[in-house]
Amino acid sequence: MALSRLAREFAAEINNHDWSDAPFRADRAGHLRDDDPNRGSQQLDRRQTDVVRMNVMWVTAQVLGHADPNFDPYEYAEACGVNTRTPSGRPRSGIITAGLRFDQKTGKYDRPGGPPAWDDDEDESEGPVDRRPDQVGTAEQRARDIWPDPRTPGFVTPRSRNVHRTTDCVKYAHAVSIARRRGRTVHEPVWTTTGQAQTAGKGICSHCWAA
Repeated sequence: MALSRLAREFAAEINNHDWSDAPFRADRAGHLRDDDPNRGSQQLDRRQTDVVRMNVMWVTAQVLGHADPNFDPYEYAEACGVNTRTPSGRPRSGIITAGLRFDQKTGKYDRPGGPPAWDDDEDESEGPVDRRPDQVGTAEQRARDIWPDPRTPGFVTPRSRNVHRTTDCVKYAHAVSIARRRGRTVHEPVWTTTGQAQTAGKGICSHCWAA
């Protein structure tokens, strides 16, 4: 499966960049020491340079894999200049996928930036005054197979994408922290039932009702 244009361009930049002095100086994208008359004396050895390149590959692969269901991490790693073979020379070393995060239930790539989606985290497109419409869950959140009896008590807020069991939920607490940090209103919980929340289009918090 061919890489997307974005993946090819990421890989080309990563492969073209000299990572051997990355911890010691900031330079332009695609920096090459051999062409740099002002290069310093500090430089990583080959193994250390390979580790830096691999970490950059993993960070970008997490985003690309989440966005593209056809993404091939091995093809991408090779295009980045990362060795994908095992120490014995066999192809497709497990270390490539070991550096990526996957949802244990779905097998899909976790959402970039956190554990399997901090469900109520907001984007940063709006300022302190929040005039966006009430949130509903994503298709994945609404389809989760861990919904309890519809009469089970739970709560939502106008900005919640999910129904939560208690205010002690770490995902809910994270969303509150984000809202406060961005100067937004922290809405009071509205107690309801999971059945009513599901009818309203909310998702189900994967932490509150995890088996």
